[in-house]
Amino acid sequence: MGDTTPAYKLFKEYYSKDKLEELHSEYIHNNTASGIDRMTNEVFIRNYNHHIDVINNKIFKGTYKFTVFREKVFIKNKNSNRCISIPTIRDKIVLKGLHKILQESFFLEQPLVQTVINEVKSSMGNYDSFLKIDIKDFFGSIDHFVLQRKLNKKIRKPLIQKTILDAIRTPTVSQKSQKVDRLFCNFKGVPQGLSISNALAEIYFQDLDKKYSNVSSFKFFRYIDDILVLCNSKDTRRIKNLLFKELTNKYKLKVNQSKCKQGYIEESGFEFLGYKVKHLPAIDKVGLTIKKSTKLRFEKSLVDMFTRYKHSKKISPEEFVFYLNNKITGSISKKISGNSTKDKKYGWVFFYSQIDDINVFYHLDWFIKKLISDSELEQNLLGLEIKSFVKTYYEIRYNRTKTTYIHRPDLLSNEGKKRLLINTFNVHERHLNADEQIERIYYAKVYKPIKQLEKDVQDFS
Repeated sequence: MGDTTPAYKLFKEYYSKDKLEELHSEYIHNNTASGIDRMTNEVFIRNYNHHIDVINNKIFKGTYKFTVFREKVFIKNKNSNRCISIPTIRDKIVLKGLHKILQESFFLEQPLVQTVINEVKSSMGNYDSFLKIDIKDFFGSIDHFVLQRKLNKKIRKPLIQKTILDAIRTPTVSQKSQKVDRLFCNFKGVPQGLSISNALAEIYFQDLDKKYSNVSSFKFFRYIDDILVLCNSKDTRRIKNLLFKELTNKYKLKVNQSKCKQGYIEESGFEFLGYKVKHLPAIDKVGLTIKKSTKLRFEKSLVDMFTRYKHSKKISPEEFVFYLNNKITGSISKKISGNSTKDKKYGWVFFYSQIDDINVFYHLDWFIKKLISDSELEQNLLGLEIKSFVKTYYEIRYNRTKTTYIHRPDLLSNEGKKRLLINTFNVHERHLNADEQIERIYYAKVYKPIKQLEKDVQDFS
């Protein structure tokens, strides 16, 4: 680690007018989810300079007030829901600035799930047992006093800490909420869905990770609030008591003991980050596969896709196959979640590229052919190339940097984007006269659906 820029200098840099405009352009401009005010980006742009001036002036005076976040509830399963907090566009810009400051001040770089899983995979042979720890309502239980002590290590200016705390103490309310309900402030927990949420979770647990990263008697893994320990059976009870005590006393969190699991790896196996570790008959050893509920959910999403197409009069065969192939191969892009210096990978096969059970992908290729046959679409899709899960898997594992098989939407020129929109999506040429029009429609038709691919892999945490 080299020297870092002090947090207050970063604060002054990111809340300058030029940087605020850059944050909006790179990260917020294409984010279509609106806050409680229901303001769209189109409306925001009409008073763009005013909004930037308000942020710039009020942030440095310490008078900036976050608008209450809009509640959006996702049903995880029949027993639980997940509440996401959606800020207004103005607040999204402020929060992104805070995210960048936290990221640079604390050297935050969350590893890819695949990187963590690969390390789990390479460590399993050294241990006979596992311990999985479940934290009850992690984000809702983060203690603000503990968090402040962690923030103090790199962020000492009261103005910056106040802005962070103001953000996480802002209530999340439903669109129909009465005004009196909006006066409530959170003095515990961090709202999920904010650009700073995961960064604060990483900061909260940085010391825990550091403490247990190089312990010789067991291997410690954490991804946000999912904790896995690989160990030997004689040490399981000691490690369990040690971690339970530390999480409860030092981090003020509640361990959900009824959901914690432990056992022999070879006998019972375990699930972690959407993967299932168990003995695989095909290779006659312990390996990685995908849990059954995840496979069934993905198959259902494919069935839904075919059903929508069969009953739609608007979707052309070319458009359907374009989206189907995207679902099969996933995509590689720097631009989907704002301009990045690194390629980001989207898609189901990318996420599960560490599995040893290749039969999963052979089964899915068969399943696609069956859906085409059952839906009587052979003639309708004649002459259109439908890609393969198996080939995608091998391209990702052995030819990722050079592959032309996987969709790369960033590579098309504006003329190429225009041709694709006309030929595949039946967009009339009169709507594509200016580069700005092409970019806007290309984002809606190509980039936005790619981002939806993340829903296929969001059941693991």
